[in-house]
Amino acid sequence: MDVTAAAADAQGMQQESRQARIDLAAAHRLAVMHGLNEGIFNHLTLRVPGRNDRYYQTPFGLHWSEVCASSFMEVGYDGSLLAGEGEIEQSCYCIHAPIHRLLPGAAAVLHTHMPFASALARLEDPSILPIGQTEVGIATLTAYDRQYTGPAFDPAEGERLARALGEKSVLIMANHGVLVIGESVAKAL
Repeated sequence: MDVTAAAADAQGMQQESRQARIDLAAAHRLAVMHGLNEGIFNHLTLRVPGRNDRYYQTPFGLHWSEVCASSFMEVGYDGSLLAGEGEIEQSCYCIHAPIHRLLPGAAAVLHTHMPFASALARLEDPSILPIGQTEVGIATLTAYDRQYTGPAFDPAEGERLARALGEKSVLIMANHGVLVIGESVAKAL
């Protein structure tokens, strides 16, 4: 590869990373606009383009209405801070890093405690019944985690959730909330 091609590749990756940050920041802002968040204890993350060892995460304590493209830290799948500034929220790391690592289709991992999904997750049987075409359509995409283990403080919890999700893209998490994965922020959102 010549120097010109290498420079073009680097510039392309830089543009892809910039757009990924913009998309993820927009998802945070849209989630606030539509009431899909709960304070600061929800997480929307995205695998860093071109990398298989890190993802973007907001610093702990930043409200989603404040998120912009430059807010994100790059967090390694081992929990290390690779770029950016701020505190790595442990629960986010323990859930998201293993899912990004284990599920190839999980470039974006969106996890919220939005009111309606959280209410559904708190039912004894949170299953979405196939009573209409909307429900039938979502049923094929949805997995259920019926075991609430409390706040995640160990990456083994994220590994367990990845297994529960399997080939699906939506996970209703017992007594917790909902988690959605996608190949891009737009698809997951």
